[in-house]
Amino acid sequence: MAERSGALASRLSTVMVDVSIGSAADRTPPTERTLPVDEIATTCALCGEEQGSGVFRVNGSLIVRCIRCDLVRAATRPRSPHLVYTAEYYASARRKGGYANYVLDARINELTFKRRLRDIERRLGRRGRLLDVGCALGDFLVVARDAGWQAEGVEISSFASKVAASKGVVTYCGVLEDLRLPANQYDVITLYDTIEHLVDPLRTLREIKRLLASDGIVHIVTPDVGGLQARLLGPLWYHFKPGEHLVYFSSATLRAALESAGFLWAGSADAGSYVTISYVFNRLRYYLPRPFGFLESVGRTLRLGPVPFYLHVGEMEAWASRSE
Repeated sequence: MAERSGALASRLSTVMVDVSIGSAADRTPPTERTLPVDEIATTCALCGEEQGSGVFRVNGSLIVRCIRCDLVRAATRPRSPHLVYTAEYYASARRKGGYANYVLDARINELTFKRRLRDIERRLGRRGRLLDVGCALGDFLVVARDAGWQAEGVEISSFASKVAASKGVVTYCGVLEDLRLPANQYDVITLYDTIEHLVDPLRTLREIKRLLASDGIVHIVTPDVGGLQARLLGPLWYHFKPGEHLVYFSSATLRAALESAGFLWAGSADAGSYVTISYVFNRLRYYLPRPFGFLESVGRTLRLGPVPFYLHVGEMEAWASRSE
């Protein structure tokens, strides 16, 4: 046991050596640097501030904190973020980024979605019309439809939206703000692991408010940069994914974003998901690729540890309603 602990500590130390934390270079505005042709510098998605204080680098990419409102963001982003979400993204062999295997894990995801839907129904007090923004392959829509909801989804990935539509659920492919869906139509709008991917989350939230019925609610699940896991792991936190995750909210900055968009904040809490041992091994292989990658492969092949369990995974959930 001591030998394994020593190996893990050695691996983590090696990773830490490669991370520049708080250096003078990190505080240089990205607009003053020469960026790759496929990347552009970002400004704060909450207040528009260009300047950010360097926090650290992750895989060579700079993470900054806004000097005005404390929102954490990637200092640069791809010029065409939607190009990230190909078929490979939903069955990724990468140790970090994308999904380990969205299709293989669909049964486990269903348990998480059913739990979230029960929470929605308790808060709303009824079923109705639901819009899932960033619906991926449509699994949550299927769960909602089968529970008696009129469920629709929006997805930027043409691959994912086609898969979702093949499951018999209504799916719109594109950017939500460009679709111009009818106003005041939805009782619930959800964003599950979506808002951190958005180039302009405030613009999206304002459109969501337009689409909500007068007594409608919003449910958001997103990585919590102010949470215990993020604070303990720092640059090693799994949810730091340059090029994919563009904004990292805390409870305070997410509340500020929702209120700025005209919502009434209804609180936040730690969020979890149902997982299996194989899923845990998949996440741990980011830190020790060989042993945990092997264990994940064995676990999936032999179907070891099939019993799901609920685990907090460094995310938070937040609720809001229209402020009228």
